[in-house]
Amino acid sequence: MLDFETIRVNCRKASVSAVLLIFAAAAPFQASAAPSTFNDTTGHWAKSYITWAVDQKLANGYSDGSFQPNKLVSEAEFLAMLLRAYGLVSDAPPGGDWSKPYYEYADEHGWPLTHNNAGGAFRRGQAAQLLATAANGKAFTEQGAIQWLLDENISSGRTSATVSGFVPDGKLTRAEALTFFYNLKEHTTSLSAAKIASKETTLGGIALNDSLQELTQLLGKPLRIDQSEYGFSWYVYNGSYSNYMMFGVIDNQVTALFSNSGGSWRSGTGIEIGQSLAEAKKLTNSFADREEEDDYYAYTSANERVTLFIDRHDNDKIIGMIRMNQSSTATSQPAYSNTLQSGFELQMFDLVNAERAARGISALQWDKLAAAAARKHSNDMKLRDFFDHNNPDGISPFDRMSQEGVIYTTAAENIAAGYLNSIYAHYGWMNSTTGHRESLLNGKLKRLGTGIAFGGSYQIYYTQNFYTP
Repeated sequence: MLDFETIRVNCRKASVSAVLLIFAAAAPFQASAAPSTFNDTTGHWAKSYITWAVDQKLANGYSDGSFQPNKLVSEAEFLAMLLRAYGLVSDAPPGGDWSKPYYEYADEHGWPLTHNNAGGAFRRGQAAQLLATAANGKAFTEQGAIQWLLDENISSGRTSATVSGFVPDGKLTRAEALTFFYNLKEHTTSLSAAKIASKETTLGGIALNDSLQELTQLLGKPLRIDQSEYGFSWYVYNGSYSNYMMFGVIDNQVTALFSNSGGSWRSGTGIEIGQSLAEAKKLTNSFADREEEDDYYAYTSANERVTLFIDRHDNDKIIGMIRMNQSSTATSQPAYSNTLQSGFELQMFDLVNAERAARGISALQWDKLAAAAARKHSNDMKLRDFFDHNNPDGISPFDRMSQEGVIYTTAAENIAAGYLNSIYAHYGWMNSTTGHRESLLNGKLKRLGTGIAFGGSYQIYYTQNFYTP
């Protein structure tokens, strides 16, 4: 470890330290065998389509005898029913991720998917785009897909037979989905086997330079908007840590993409999450400004700067990626503020849970008492110019947490300093050999509070306080 008394801030050389003290998927539609008559479909406009779908084993009813025709459909449910309708994919074995075989088939064929299955996230426009692409084996814009459905009489729209009357931003119900599948099968006896090559890299279906309107239309409103040190704002989609995504937006245009989720990225370059760094290097040999540090590998391609975060503990696999317009990387000294501080702290929390989700580890709960202890320690390190778990008065992390009212059976602390932002600090901890990674991925720890301080010798100080009550 670098000596905290002599090192000074450097974005490529930063310090981390850890200490530990120990005292001691949405389900598919099938919910039950379908009765001959459901208690909520009599007189429903889609009753005949529902009867057909149950007969085709696309969907079943529920144990209370209902079918719930107006229940909203997720992307995974819609995709599964589409592929069942054509007999292309078998259900996953019990106990695993039921949606995995459906997504694998669709991803292999280049179909437009977001892998976002948050409640109510799937829109009618997305459904149209998926149907048109799967049927024709070529890429469609959302508007073009809707027009194709209308032209081919697969849909007559929700309010009228026009693109706007289709209501692209409307949520899709079970009844509407089954109607689409019936009409598509009447029109198309088999889906296209063509595999659509991606021409650009996208995150959640969004590429660099897409508009803010496209972002919010496709993914909905972000759950949080954070200031960044680059001058743009991060639109944070953390409704599902398995599909954690951040989009940098400036002047109503997407200028940066970040995620650790392989399922959220669609690569137009062949570089992917889970790939080895050696494989990625073969694909970037012709690119400029390549550099490699302990935690990441970066390169410039055309007007884009790409940073691949590496897991040195797991065969140098890529476990995170930032893609950013080159123009956005040229920043002056960041304007440190309370807003930026809060954004860094929340991102530091999110990144831990996204990392845990990628490994099947339960998410941590935010804890304001631990956060208060963490922020005070970061500020103390800044003001008194030290970098250690124990402060100059000999007060330990566990003393500090107890002073804030934290009652714990297990507790741990990570500290870091000098990293450019929370993303870089996170991957510094992930590649540490002195306990940080263990704290991040410890399934026995249940709560986390984070704290940032700007200024001092390192310019930025980071603290994470974990504990289990």
